[in-house]
Amino acid sequence: MKDEIVKLVPVAAGSQEHADVMANVTQSGFSITAISIDRVQNSCLWQSFQLLKKQMELKNKHSNNEKVLFHGTSADSTDQINTKGFNRSYAGKNGAMFGNGSYFAVNPAYSAQNYAQPDNQGHKRMYQARVLVGDYTQGSSGMIIPPSKSGQSADLYDSVTDNINSPTMFVVFNDMQAYPEYLITFT
Repeated sequence: MKDEIVKLVPVAAGSQEHADVMANVTQSGFSITAISIDRVQNSCLWQSFQLLKKQMELKNKHSNNEKVLFHGTSADSTDQINTKGFNRSYAGKNGAMFGNGSYFAVNPAYSAQNYAQPDNQGHKRMYQARVLVGDYTQGSSGMIIPPSKSGQSADLYDSVTDNINSPTMFVVFNDMQAYPEYLITFT
């Protein structure tokens, strides 16, 4: 990846990596026809993500902070996401019911059906992302950061969700909290 900010590496159909991504997508019975799966390799984003992950592990005193989640998008947003990561500045573009952050779904069907906008060929795009959800709580409209865990202004939850007991989506407020690991193009 020398001298490249980002590199998209095609994941070969029939490979174990391809099968693993498809297993995550179809886990809930959801079905797609994958046109392509590309591994996003962005060393700057990856290093920032890993640094934040380590910091979160120290703060939370546990290592169960990361989840594989999904984010649907349009074709014209993928270059920006691949290069700069997910950007919470666009919060509210598709609603901000649980806070003004970047949204990620547990169920890929939700992202694919509601937020993966088809291009002129009918192809949709969705990311399988690694997301540092850490310690989370209930989100609400208008939040720009997660609420405090202990009443101390610096001791915040790491993310918020739609339902604490059975989350279907997570919202993060730090752009480095999510890494766009795979770009899935599908119909």
